[in-house]
Amino acid sequence: MKKQSNVLKTIIIVFLLLPLLVSWLPEKLYYDLREEKKVQTYPDGTPVMIQNTDENGDPVFEEDGTPQMVVSLKKEVTVRSFIPQSLFENEEKSEREIKQDYLGFLKFLDQVFVSFRKLSLILVSTLIFAMILSVVLGYLSVLSMAAGRSFSNVLSAFESIPSIIIALFCYVPVSGVLSNGKADTSSWVSLMVFVGAATVTVLPEAVRSISIPLSDLYNRKYSVSFRSYGFTKNRILSVLMRTSLMKDTLKRVAAGILLKTLVLDTSFGYVVQLGFGENGSPQHTSPGALIAAYRSAIFGSSDYPSLYFWIPALIVIAISVAFLMILGNKHSEE
Repeated sequence: MKKQSNVLKTIIIVFLLLPLLVSWLPEKLYYDLREEKKVQTYPDGTPVMIQNTDENGDPVFEEDGTPQMVVSLKKEVTVRSFIPQSLFENEEKSEREIKQDYLGFLKFLDQVFVSFRKLSLILVSTLIFAMILSVVLGYLSVLSMAAGRSFSNVLSAFESIPSIIIALFCYVPVSGVLSNGKADTSSWVSLMVFVGAATVTVLPEAVRSISIPLSDLYNRKYSVSFRSYGFTKNRILSVLMRTSLMKDTLKRVAAGILLKTLVLDTSFGYVVQLGFGENGSPQHTSPGALIAAYRSAIFGSSDYPSLYFWIPALIVIAISVAFLMILGNKHSEE
């Protein structure tokens, strides 16, 4: 019965985390707005003549001085998507308005895919970087009491500062690069800065969560017996780090890092969107920015449907619940 319950929880967690995996699917699988078809007549079949211009945009004239006319080319955009356009049909709207709503929704979906793709990259990068530092600092804290006290003092100072303040402060030195640099460079700089800021905010609790049980194992159970066989403290700790208790602790720490990073990413994106909007904001794509940008949709004060707010919000809630379920599993096992 317990095994079936664990399997069911695993399936639910995977389902809740599915948006992070789906966001990495190729764009061709969900829509394509880049296919253009050129025709020489408008839908009613009437050709339209316009003034011909050169490369500089200046009018072109015939030898007799009359304007040179050409048949205008109208671009018709063909859209392929798993979202049918029929969902946007409304008798009160014209065909043009329906088309605009449809294309606007596909553009919004693109923003959702990009934001959660960036979120998954941030979560994985922060997890790897923060876990390495947490294990090293937690290990050294138990190995050396002096190092442990030093780490505790420094990390306690960072822990007293709100995480959102740390993130905003880290962006100050690179604000020039973010605003004036190339888009790709700014995106990578923003990613590295945010991962560094998130790591600083999660380190205090992560290091404490590793050092406390490791110190407890060393002092209460294994220290005397291991020392009687001539084991050094370093070797004893290396053995203890491979125990099932420490492995479960590391899994719980990893889930905590992911949850805190998700909260920081969402809140940071929300604050930046509120403060800067589209102009001058750091190159940080976040679901929180989407939630802030379309927050007016739930109050009926904009032309956007309420789904524009609820889609990213509900996905963030689902991912948070998945991480909380992982933490709950670890606590129940203990």
